[in-house]
Order: sequence, then structure tokens, then C-alpha cells
Amino acid sequence: MTDTAQPTRVEPTLGSAPARSDTPAVSELRAVVEAAPGDLTPRLDRAGLDQLSRIEEKTARIEEKYARTEALMGRLENQVEQTTTRAGELARHADLVAVRAELEALARRTRRLPGFATILFVALVSILLTVAGVVAATRYGIPGVLPR
Repeated sequence: MTDTAQPTRVEPTLGSAPARSDTPAVSELRAVVEAAPGDLTPRLDRAGLDQLSRIEEKTARIEEKYARTEALMGRLENQVEQTTTRAGELARHADLVAVRAELEALARRTRRLPGFATILFVALVSILLTVAGVVAATRYGIPGVLPR
């Protein structure tokens, strides 16, 4: 035959609590300890099962909280990844905007430069004025530079 009675162990609490207390939990514990061995088995089994069921319920609630926290952390991780991706895209976009602005400034400066026709016209005018100056200098002479 096997003994179905579970051994009971009462641990003393340390601290400044009085040695004898009349709280319901202490009186119930005292009654269980002082009970006859025949009465002890059903009472301990029922109390142990109740306590076990409470522990299981608390464990289930903790697991649910953990699952909710894990789901929340997963969503938070996705949002951080999306935000990081978006920030990278915005940084690249800002770089493109800066390059585009520099190209537009360069295009404006280039448009202000004279065109080929203007440069050709200025060159011809320069040539004509230079020839006219040389002819005038040789014909009328510049005092101290060319003889008459």
C-alpha cells in the first residue's frame, strides 16, 4: 500500500511578527496541522488542488500578458524598421534635392553666359577695332611710339 498523505511543512517567518496570531489563515493552518491523520488527507488534497488551480490561473494570465507584450514588441519592432527605412529614404531624397538645387544653380549660371553668336560678334568687333587702331597709329602716328 502506498501512503497518500502528503507531508506538511510549516516554515516560520522572520521578522517582528508576534509568535501567536489569530488571523484566519494561521488558525486554519493550525487546525490542519493538529487534525487527525484520517481527516488530513481529503482536506490537504482539496486545499492543494485549489492552490494548484490558482497557480495555474495566474500562470495562464502571466502567459497571456507575455504573449500580448511579445505581440506589442513585434509591432514596435516593425514600426521602428518602417521609420528607419523612411528616414533613409528622406535622407536620400534630401541629398537628391540638394544635388538638384546645385544643378539648377549651375544651369542658371550657364544660361547667363554669352552664346556662340555673341562671342563671335564680340570677336569680330574686337578685330575691327584693333585693325582700325593699328591703321590709325601707322597713318597718324602715336607720339613717342611710332615714327611719322
